[in-house]
Amino acid sequence: MRKSSVPVKTAVVLFCLLLTASVAGAATVLRMNHQFPETAAGSANDQWFADAVKTATNGELDIRIYWNNGLGAAKENLPMLKAGHIDMAAMSPGYFAAEMPFFSAPNSIPMALDTICQSSVLMKTLMEQVPAFEKEASDNGVRPLFFHLLNPYLLVSKTPVKTFEDLKGLRIRTWGEEIPLLVGAAGATPIPLFLPDIKETLERGVINACPFSKDLVVTYKLYEMAPHITEVVMWEGPAWGIWISTKTWEKLSEPHREALLSAAETARHREIEQTLKSEREAAEFLSANGVTFHPFPPEELAKWRAASPDFFALWVEKMDKLGKGEAARETVKLWNEIRGRVQECP
Repeated sequence: MRKSSVPVKTAVVLFCLLLTASVAGAATVLRMNHQFPETAAGSANDQWFADAVKTATNGELDIRIYWNNGLGAAKENLPMLKAGHIDMAAMSPGYFAAEMPFFSAPNSIPMALDTICQSSVLMKTLMEQVPAFEKEASDNGVRPLFFHLLNPYLLVSKTPVKTFEDLKGLRIRTWGEEIPLLVGAAGATPIPLFLPDIKETLERGVINACPFSKDLVVTYKLYEMAPHITEVVMWEGPAWGIWISTKTWEKLSEPHREALLSAAETARHREIEQTLKSEREAAEFLSANGVTFHPFPPEELAKWRAASPDFFALWVEKMDKLGKGEAARETVKLWNEIRGRVQECP
């Protein structure tokens, strides 16, 4: 038998060096659970964000996105993040109103914003100027990186809705604590549902209407069951956020943290034109596929508003009971200031 020309001891040393080099160069994989499918508006921007982070870190950080709740149900995102079972999540704070009353308010309070640009400015301003937001995230073991934009949520229904009276008796999908009050004020029945359940419940007749944006109607093919869209903005605001577990964040180096923050800020700005474009394209598609758009006259909207409670006052009252009223009032003050100042998208 021919003997090896490499001494055993040398071979062992070389093997250890190769193993060490392999481990040193291995990417840190961050697993992100995503509540939307890959085809949803905004999902492309999340993939861009992941790719930008990988490029900026020379492949040292690799964000792997598990679309359509691939790592767990939407309602499990916050506890999974807090426990460190997942590294990141694309998650709507409105699903966790009890745990995150500050973050969930902009994601839930209806008829309180007008444009997606107001939404974009609102969340960045609140996180920077109201310390209660940072504390709430920290208490829940998470850190927000950026928030998505959603086009206005109009009323999507199986039957035409043209007046305030037409809303009575409908079974409408809701989320959070405020949207159910808006729906109830119209004599409709609020049905709390997580987003992935909307299509199935429409098919089964559990609900017969839901607030949704035009582009998401296309993504989830709701036009096949609900071919009517009433042009009343039930909700406009910041959508799902990209969150990272505090446990994961604390393990990252400073350069890796900076890469995440830089990519997140760029992604926030990129989203404005993408979101507006997706709405335009969706409107054309829906019109071509048999969807009827119905105006909702100003006088009918005035009836709905008059029947509804003062949502800001209700929220501040709730926050007072939690000992957080002062921060809530500052939030509402900034909110109204931004709504008055930011009128158009750039």
